Amino acid sequence: MSDKIFFITGIDTNIGKTFVSLLLLLAFKQRGLNAGYMKPVETGVKINEDGSKNYLDGSYVKKYGGLSEEPDIITPYTFQSPLSPYAALKKEGGDLCIKEIMFKFYGLNKIYDYMLVEGAGGMLVPLKQKHFMIDIAKYINAGVILVTKAGLGMINQTLLSIEYAKSRDIGVSGIIINNVLNENDESVSSNKEMLGEFTDIPIIGEIPYISEKERSGDADALKNFALKYIDLEKILV
Repeated sequence: MSDKIFFITGIDTNIGKTFVSLLLLLAFKQRGLNAGYMKPVETGVKINEDGSKNYLDGSYVKKYGGLSEEPDIITPYTFQSPLSPYAALKKEGGDLCIKEIMFKFYGLNKIYDYMLVEGAGGMLVPLKQKHFMIDIAKYINAGVILVTKAGLGMINQTLLSIEYAKSRDIGVSGIIINNVLNENDESVSSNKEMLGEFTDIPIIGEIPYISEKERSGDADALKNFALKYIDLEKILV
């Protein structure tokens, strides 16, 4: 497992992986480290009237993360249908070539000292036949950064995801608890401690609820969030 390549995945979809990816990227940059970002596949990307693509996650991280790469380098494969990549591929046709993803990744990896690669959905989201999203982490020898929610049920989902990664010989570098759903049940205050009793994987971030307006607001505020809520020291070697 490389200590300079990280694959960001979640225990579920809509868990805030893209916002976490941005904060990680900004945290690297705030420490003067040369870091890049890639989202190999994105669904729900509509085509504009002029034929251009309305990139979502990759465009967001590019804008606030100060990336110079073109969107089609950051996100080489897109589909219009808001489905899993494989379901969208079957519906829309076309192709999804693992070798092309790897080619784009290694091109970026030559430029940057650290790479963040964001998956779509959770670990077992189908990428194409016989390939799941988590397989990308294995192909690029990445350590997984697992984004989990706050609130009831997160311990079960988090530990299941960790055990599955281990069963595939995929290392998990860190966990980030992201209260993207603004959970406020009793478990929120105890989940971090409970996780610490059942896994030795470091919790490198505990992000409170941050509104959509704040997530797309002032660039300096986003940098401050990164410094405040992300602890890179636990994964940097």
